[in-house]
Amino acid sequence: MIFITNSPVWSLGKGKGAPSFYKTLKLYNDKEHDVLLLTTEADLELGELSYLTVKKIPSLPLIKSHFLFGSFRLVNKLVNYFIYQLIGFCYLLLNLKSHKLIYAYEIGFVPAAKFCGFIRRLAVVSRFQGTILTSLVEEVSLFKKLYLKIKFLDHIWALKTKTNLSIMTNDGTKGLDVLLLLGRDKDDILFLSNGVDLPDFDNIELSSYTKNQKINDIVFSSVSRVQKWKRLDRSIDIFEKFYKANPNSHYNICGDGIELENMKAYVKNKKLCHAITFLGSIDKNTVYSVLQDSHYFLSSYSLSNLGNPLFEAIRCNNIVVTLDNGDTAKVIEDCVTGYISPELDYLKNADSLIGSFDNKVLFNEIVCNANKKLDEILVTWDERMNLEYSFVTKYLTFK
Repeated sequence: MIFITNSPVWSLGKGKGAPSFYKTLKLYNDKEHDVLLLTTEADLELGELSYLTVKKIPSLPLIKSHFLFGSFRLVNKLVNYFIYQLIGFCYLLLNLKSHKLIYAYEIGFVPAAKFCGFIRRLAVVSRFQGTILTSLVEEVSLFKKLYLKIKFLDHIWALKTKTNLSIMTNDGTKGLDVLLLLGRDKDDILFLSNGVDLPDFDNIELSSYTKNQKINDIVFSSVSRVQKWKRLDRSIDIFEKFYKANPNSHYNICGDGIELENMKAYVKNKKLCHAITFLGSIDKNTVYSVLQDSHYFLSSYSLSNLGNPLFEAIRCNNIVVTLDNGDTAKVIEDCVTGYISPELDYLKNADSLIGSFDNKVLFNEIVCNANKKLDEILVTWDERMNLEYSFVTKYLTFK
């Protein structure tokens, strides 16, 4: 098998962040398939995967200057994407030997993989971790849909490319609906939720971390990459309103990303540095320690909030405080399995918290209901990966 990608294996450094890509590589390694990974990621070390070979392919610079017009940056991004297809096609063609399948992970090289598969008569699998094109299947203006189609032409091109199998993650961003809207055949789509290995605290060694909250504080937490669409600013606003009513509260933010310094400045401007701690990128056991100490989990993403951090927070008996977008409301029901508000009225969540935080009976009911909901919907990572394997291996004898 030959993988090709423009995405990092770990989003926040080795062993940190979403494990989806790593678990995929490990799946085929553990099944003793010889796997070649073509990646733009530099200095990638995966020596523990003995059947995997990593080969670096060139990465193109993306102009990010704030002094240039947005349209110029967009053209730069789209031109890069076109060039990437040429690079990807050449690298695939030069490195294909006895490989029987091409696996394009995320949007970076899907068209190149498709064309190379056609030339060499190989099956092609494309894999997406969700989509940022949710608005295409929602009731938004025609102007916004046109804007999205132009801005995210690279995403649309990758999603529209017909591969033998497309694996779309069911992360609440309505990826299946987007694929169907773009003309994909439902029979060629495998729509799967990510697996979740929820912590068994009897068999896990929790890590220590510097705690800035006091023993009796009401503790909030967030766990995510710090990127614009994660909208950490909204979670900070919710906490700020709650904090003004209840100064004995603290907010721990786990994660790193390009918006981290902006968010630190945002907190400083609000004079909340003493009440909000940025813990940065931390390992999984430390995340569990933070969640164990927390009462409320804030998630205010702009696309969908259904992800492993939210599920892990529920299992750590946190009450989720989130927004009604994507498919989030299929899991979080207001005052039943968490608190959820309209996206444009996100501060309503703060009002709900202020009015109910000292109601211990309600708190326990919500925690119990949320955990029951998880038992109904979640699969383990082993179940998730074995299901993928049963579909993908059908194409190893493709002619």
